[in-house]
Amino acid sequence: MMRILWIDDEIEELGSIITFLKSQGVEVDTAKSAVEGVDKLSRNVYNLVLLDYRMPGVNGLEALKLIKRSYPNLPVVMLTMITDEEVIKRSFVEDAYDYIVKPVQPAQILALISRLKKTSLKRDVFLEEAEKLREELREIPETFEGWLLKAVKIFQSRVKYKAYRSKFDEILEEENSKFAEWIARFYPEIIRDSTLVMSHNLLRKMVLPYLEVAPVVLFVLDNFRFDQIYEIVSEISTLHKVEQFVYMSILPSITQFSRNALFSGKLPDEMERMMEGVLQDNQNELKMLWNLLNEEKYKVKTWYTKIKSLGSLSEIEPVGRRFEIYVVNFVDTILHISSSLEQLKVLGEGESSVKRWGKLVLEDGRFAKVIEKFLDKGYWVFITSDHGWVIGREAIRVYGEELAKGFRFKHGRGVRVEGRKVLTIERAREWGLPDWGQFLFATEDGFFVWGEKMDEYAETYKNRMFHGGISLEEMILSLVRIRP
Repeated sequence: MMRILWIDDEIEELGSIITFLKSQGVEVDTAKSAVEGVDKLSRNVYNLVLLDYRMPGVNGLEALKLIKRSYPNLPVVMLTMITDEEVIKRSFVEDAYDYIVKPVQPAQILALISRLKKTSLKRDVFLEEAEKLREELREIPETFEGWLLKAVKIFQSRVKYKAYRSKFDEILEEENSKFAEWIARFYPEIIRDSTLVMSHNLLRKMVLPYLEVAPVVLFVLDNFRFDQIYEIVSEISTLHKVEQFVYMSILPSITQFSRNALFSGKLPDEMERMMEGVLQDNQNELKMLWNLLNEEKYKVKTWYTKIKSLGSLSEIEPVGRRFEIYVVNFVDTILHISSSLEQLKVLGEGESSVKRWGKLVLEDGRFAKVIEKFLDKGYWVFITSDHGWVIGREAIRVYGEELAKGFRFKHGRGVRVEGRKVLTIERAREWGLPDWGQFLFATEDGFFVWGEKMDEYAETYKNRMFHGGISLEEMILSLVRIRP
């Protein structure tokens, strides 16, 4: 049975509506003030609160804050006058479920109850699915292949049930903590296992062999997560033979390291010894790609370019080379801007906003039509990313000398850390990294702050997008293969 608490200082005038609701099987309790209402909430369980705004003493908006503080998941509907537009806006900020403009009609309340019942049924189904996922994940071993499978299941569930994603977010948080522990134990081992697919052997194992049978085009979408590419693939898979593979990024999961590893076929330490200073930027990708092709004895004509604007993306045409590479890196810039500029926060903040921007940009760039052009010319099409990203929520204070400026990874000397979500590496070469002192990697949703304004930066950069650290979102990547 649906049980409602109706808080209104003029509750006696609503007797006929309450009687009607009871005749429809709705149980209604009443309170004449916010104080009385909060007291009843502490002693009874309700499915819905109807809360009048204009009451003496504690008004409805203040009461809403009190109720949500103790009962964050309880739906509260504000009853207000048509002139109270500011009140309506502020009530939604405080997480009101909805509002009704007075005078209240019984049909409005019955419609609300119907909506709540449907929502409750959906929530029950999604809670069941979340528990099923949790059980499935427990059965998957914590191995390299196991973590790839865990990540895929989590990301697919979060896409499928995005309207009720909080439970799946909890699962992701739990698994990220375990993943960081696993990386701490096994990363030096997995980067040297040639049977596993990671950034530094992806081209060699999964892409270059196709040059022997047909022309190949590779699109590298800078800073795109598995779940973002999964959504793109879902839209084009009905038209083509699409296969999606999963692999793992090297550390740090940031462009200068992970994308250079992709094109060079080498770990960061090897790259730095081969070409000193190469890890400072991405200006030598083509040179490293030529070196990889020579090592693997592929003598093919190659085309490489960076796509730096939306217009350039939509204008891509096959140029007739055996191997064509397009690094789409303007999306990364837009995503960073969208997560930081106040003018763009009207589209929302956090993960949903960043993903919305990424999808919008590719849709506007008519990416699917670009793919069609290559398929029509007989190219095998490959799509991947260099790393993913996370939203930083917990600041980690770092002290030391010669600190690099990354928010999710750092290196330096004499480093001291205040925070839990961090992994410190003392022996860099064992991790395939240059000997630049200690390396720090933020785990889960942590991000580094340093310097004289740590407290200010901790607040300023909270809920921003970062990459370079250890998380499933940053390190588990997708390779899409589409056959002509």
